[in-house]
Amino acid sequence: MRKFLHKTALKTIGLALAFAAAGTAVTAAAPDQGFVEKILRENRYFIEFSNVNVSNFGSPENEKALKDANQHNFNANLYYLESNYVDAFKEIRLSQEILLDLLYDVLQKRYIEDARALLDLNAPVIIQSKDKKSAHFLQLGYRDVEVARQFRDMGYNYNRFLYSSKIRYYIDGIKRARRAKRFAFLSLIESKTPIEDKAEYTTQTWDDAINKDDREKIRDYERVKNSMVNQMNRKLYTDGMNFFLHHDDNYGLISGQKKSLLKDAFKELQTKRPEKKALVPDYPKKDQPEPAKPENKKPAEPAKK
Repeated sequence: MRKFLHKTALKTIGLALAFAAAGTAVTAAAPDQGFVEKILRENRYFIEFSNVNVSNFGSPENEKALKDANQHNFNANLYYLESNYVDAFKEIRLSQEILLDLLYDVLQKRYIEDARALLDLNAPVIIQSKDKKSAHFLQLGYRDVEVARQFRDMGYNYNRFLYSSKIRYYIDGIKRARRAKRFAFLSLIESKTPIEDKAEYTTQTWDDAINKDDREKIRDYERVKNSMVNQMNRKLYTDGMNFFLHHDDNYGLISGQKKSLLKDAFKELQTKRPEKKALVPDYPKKDQPEPAKPENKKPAEPAKK
């Protein structure tokens, strides 16, 4: 019985060591071409998405961070073209590490706070008007603000080594905050629309239903913008928070008041590779000597006659 238990224990230990060795081998494997190509596409989407946010609302610190992330992404593409997949992967990691802090900062300071401010701006008038439809839009907006906050917390508390997963949580939070701002504008428009102009109170004949005009084909972006322009021209409310800047951003557009940051960033890209220390073959890698610093020798004095 003892021999049987001893053999079983040895087999268990052997299997555990084998799995550990296999896991180490998989972890230490260098990234291949297919993997690097996939994360390059993914990182390009992250940067283009961040470009809209930073171009519309970014601070000078946010603009610098996006340019640095774009530079690392450019370096990764150069290394990929040179078939240097290890250095390409390292540059992508550096780029995503910058994007992590950038998207968290923009989500918290510009999207969640601005969405809540827009909803609070309209809440007193809507609650007082007792308009059920506009109050429902307001409720949906507050719900999406809370969901955006939850996405922010999930991304912040996610595994600190999975950069792309954390970034995707922040992107989902920004999308929910944008939708909350859309609901804020819809609730404002609905509360200021006279009852006789609302669709559910207008009479429609059979001929009107068949012969619909071009107003039915207008996109939501243009319909909401036209309604806000019309109501502000009638002085039903004032633009207290630069509504049209938020409206353009809600649909993933860079506002006409701003310009794309990446257009200027691409002009400033540098093709110089980061310098690497030359390895001395006589020493192991971990025992490489530090390169000797050149001495500043003073020029020899001329001989006295």
